[in-house]
Amino acid sequence: MSSETQPKSKALPLFIVLFILSLLLSAFLFFRYAKTASVIQEQNEELTLAYQALNLKSDSLQVELDEALAQLQLKINENLAQVDLKEDLRIQLEEKTEALEAAHRRISKLIAQGNGSGGSKKLLEAKSQIADLTEKNNQYISEIEASQKNYANAKAEAERNAERARELLASTDSLNVENSALASKLKTASIIDIAGLNVTAVRTKKGKEENTPKANRAERLKVSFSVLGSEIAENEEKNILIRIVGPSGVVLTTNTEELTNSDDLYSLEKNFYFDGTEKKIIYYYDQEEDYKKGLHKVEIYNEKVLLDRSSFSLR
Repeated sequence: MSSETQPKSKALPLFIVLFILSLLLSAFLFFRYAKTASVIQEQNEELTLAYQALNLKSDSLQVELDEALAQLQLKINENLAQVDLKEDLRIQLEEKTEALEAAHRRISKLIAQGNGSGGSKKLLEAKSQIADLTEKNNQYISEIEASQKNYANAKAEAERNAERARELLASTDSLNVENSALASKLKTASIIDIAGLNVTAVRTKKGKEENTPKANRAERLKVSFSVLGSEIAENEEKNILIRIVGPSGVVLTTNTEELTNSDDLYSLEKNFYFDGTEKKIIYYYDQEEDYKKGLHKVEIYNEKVLLDRSSFSLR
């Protein structure tokens, strides 16, 4: 074998290997391109079918938008026409009208943009917004109508209750008059009646009590009166307030540190149990200071009602 033949025999296998590799690379690139082209074509076909199926023409979409908004506005107007529509619902519906007008302008702008480049996407977006707007606002109006229905039912129930109350009031007018008269009688009956009010100054001499008209000899004041019997009075404890006013107009009392208003001052406060039968009552008023000369006045109260008054003099 010659020296020229030997190099040629070695290059042939290398050439074959390189040729096979180039074929494989070409095949890989072809299949990859074919797959990408297939995906793109498939997407284009889907978009074309969607576009055709929706019939996305700007004119038809504008008509669809106008009809959808007209239907929604019709429902709103029907609710606004209700005479007894709740005021806050009326305000909400009026605000919703303004919102729909703004939505109409926004979607109309999208539809108009659908006539230019990339228009199909704009039209698809407009179509989606029309559907979303219709669904949400129909649901909103349904909620408004349900709220108004509940309000109307509650109002009707309140009117029925008011009518029943008026009927009941009318039927009990006479009873109320009788009850008022009875209450007045009972209130009057709860206040005791007294008679024979007498107030004298007394002292104790040789173990016996005796009256004295002199101020410098008076040791205490004796207040006596009779509580008259009552057949309708309830058996209960009664409270008596006695005011003794000295010659200078000052109430004789031992509680001046607690009370400053002369109208609230009293000389004695006593309780006794009243069973409806006549009783003779005697109370004594004592003070450390000497009694003053002059005219003294006495007042007897029960439940802030003046029962009787009298006077006596000391010299």
